Amino acid sequence: MPSLRELQRDFSAAVLGGAAEPAAASVLEDRLPPEQRLQVYRNHVRISLREALAATFPVVRRLVGEGYFATVARPFVLAHPPKSPVLADYGAAFPAFLQAAPNAPAYLADVARLEWALNLAYHAPDAPALSAQNFAGLAPDAYATLRLVPLASTTLIASPHPIQAIWRANQPDRDATVDATEAQTVLVWRATDGDAACRVLAPGEAAFFGALIAAASLGEAATAALAIDPAFELPTAIAGLLAEPLFQAPQGGTL
Repeated sequence: MPSLRELQRDFSAAVLGGAAEPAAASVLEDRLPPEQRLQVYRNHVRISLREALAATFPVVRRLVGEGYFATVARPFVLAHPPKSPVLADYGAAFPAFLQAAPNAPAYLADVARLEWALNLAYHAPDAPALSAQNFAGLAPDAYATLRLVPLASTTLIASPHPIQAIWRANQPDRDATVDATEAQTVLVWRATDGDAACRVLAPGEAAFFGALIAAASLGEAATAALAIDPAFELPTAIAGLLAEPLFQAPQGGTL
């Protein structure tokens, strides 16, 4: 008789498209043969995972239509079974999967990355955010070497496509008209009201926040921003990073 771990392994493989015979040998026949009973579970699991993807990537589904979404979701579900019982955690690999999907619009994978970042921001664990009070007592010459740690909800997505414009135009109350055509770098975070938020960054801002998120010092980030935009103003940028919960508050309260 197989162990519980073996039963779970065989059942998981069967419902996700693998061989049904090992699991069927342990399924009792009750009105339906074991293979047909497994097929019922298989269909239910696939539909549930596809619906979970649709809930996380509603704009992607709207952009390509229900038929194409179902077509591309089916092989994804088979190739990427969930690793967590929480369905909100499912779909991390979907944007990369869309990158190679046949006949997918060029912008689709990056729109999916934005939707996944918003999903992560909404579900990220709580943590104290950096505030102006954390800078109290910090000597002016210490700013240059300061390194900040982004909150788990903070993400930066750079795309050659106007991904935020596409995302906004395809919300339920919008008419799907996109005016922007330029590349966009989008900052994603969880706002103080608990909702995920995002905004497009100017090139200098994008270089600044990108460097900080990549663990550069404040001075290094400012240098990167000035190389892109000589008019970049560090005080304005610091005010921007304190205006929303983007980075972690230091332990002990001061930097």
